[in-house]
Amino acid sequence: MIKKIIVYTVVSFFLLYGLTFAQEYKWYKGNTHTHTTNSDGDELPRRVVRWYLDHNYNFLVISDHDYLTDTKYLDTDENDDFILILGEEITDRAEGKPVHLNGIGINRFVEKQGGKTILETLQNNIYAINKAGGIAQINHPNWKYSFNHEILSSVKDCHLMEIYNISKDCNNFTAGGFPGMEEIWDKVLSKGNLIYGVISDDTHNYIGEFSSEKANPGRGWIMVRAKTLTQEEIISSMKKGDFYATIGIILKDLKISEKEYSLEIVPYLDAKYTTLFIGKNGKILSEEYGTTPKYLIKGNEGYIRARVFSSTGDFAITQPLFLSK
Repeated sequence: MIKKIIVYTVVSFFLLYGLTFAQEYKWYKGNTHTHTTNSDGDELPRRVVRWYLDHNYNFLVISDHDYLTDTKYLDTDENDDFILILGEEITDRAEGKPVHLNGIGINRFVEKQGGKTILETLQNNIYAINKAGGIAQINHPNWKYSFNHEILSSVKDCHLMEIYNISKDCNNFTAGGFPGMEEIWDKVLSKGNLIYGVISDDTHNYIGEFSSEKANPGRGWIMVRAKTLTQEEIISSMKKGDFYATIGIILKDLKISEKEYSLEIVPYLDAKYTTLFIGKNGKILSEEYGTTPKYLIKGNEGYIRARVFSSTGDFAITQPLFLSK
């Protein structure tokens, strides 16, 4: 069922996640959308893994197009604070548009499912991913302007959606009368469909010069809070929305209680920070400055999420807390 706002009260959220805050946990850095020479990437899987390992990532999902890259022998060091999670980008089409989804943590290859409409094709593939033991991530909805908010609001049983895909042709921002991905996300959330927001590299290019024209690694990722670095713990946290997405801003902590939604930002040199707390229909609930922004919950916001922007140009987004009416 679509997760309705009335189901997610502050109390139930706190009971579910409040325990996590009291226990020991760590933030783990990862990328959920990665290509190799097994599809249309330009580097071998083992060298792709080496890049992310060398750049202090903790987990990586290799998501080659319609191909399940075997990760068994790509990371054999059990003590390197790094894991690989099986994945695949299901590369489908409907109504003349690309329909791409990642299956994350799947236990087998997933065939593209097809469908008569974009919505039916999305849904068929989501069900197939879930059946294969994974969680679904809808990729780059604004690439070729494939999915509007009405389609995405009707999707069921999907946990993740790319809000920012760092590839230049993914049209992440509002322009020319077309909505950007945060605007689309707010419309989906405001319809009562809880899907968590991801930032990813969609990496293809590792060789040669790094530039904005190429899909290079290291430009966008998620930080997942979990007790241990295992596939089970990472995916469990992703399912619950216990993560944030960023292109550079780092949070030391993120706390949600019955009364307050608060962040603690790790400062970079003398950079300045603005945090927007955002509610239903994209309404700006509060604008806060500094490295310890907080919002006092009133209960009538519909949902609350945060967007942090830095004077360096970096930004981060947190996941929505749904409230009762």
